Amino acid sequence: MEWKQIDLKDFFQKHGKKNLLFALGLLGIALIFLADFSFKKDAEIPAAAQASSFDSQTYTQQLQKQLEETIAQVEGAGEARVMVTLESGEQTVYACAEKTGTDYTQTGEERVSEKSTYQNDYIMVEDQNGNKRALQQTTLEPEIKGVAVVCRGGDDIMVVKRVTELVSVLLGVPTNRICVTKMI
Repeated sequence: MEWKQIDLKDFFQKHGKKNLLFALGLLGIALIFLADFSFKKDAEIPAAAQASSFDSQTYTQQLQKQLEETIAQVEGAGEARVMVTLESGEQTVYACAEKTGTDYTQTGEERVSEKSTYQNDYIMVEDQNGNKRALQQTTLEPEIKGVAVVCRGGDDIMVVKRVTELVSVLLGVPTNRICVTKMI
């Protein structure tokens, strides 16, 4: 296929301005349809689902990067690599209405039996479309299972102690779930 250079002056003289305007109009309509299609594609996923989607891989990568930068600032630690494993993913806690009661059966002045009742119901709300869903109370971050730290100063017992305490405090992880070792 051979490409030719088009002289706009000659094009206007041969085809006229009306054809150019017609072509530009068609191009504009095509762009509007394409833009509308892409917006509808995003709108098909409910807004609540888009906002609540949780990516554990992104979460752990960000956490690992922040820890690497912080550990590198510890005296004697030097360059560090961190691996974080998660026990569970993000958890959503829904609002509940609890009802408790006690029923007694009596014969005369004496109580014969006692029956306790407990009922736990989710609080439901209606969205703009009339759909009912449970009211979200809070979202809990994933629980961390363990942390491995490999750093240049990992053979110094004082560095290991400082890094272990730092990670424990930052993440709320017990020290027996943190391993610090020397980088090769």
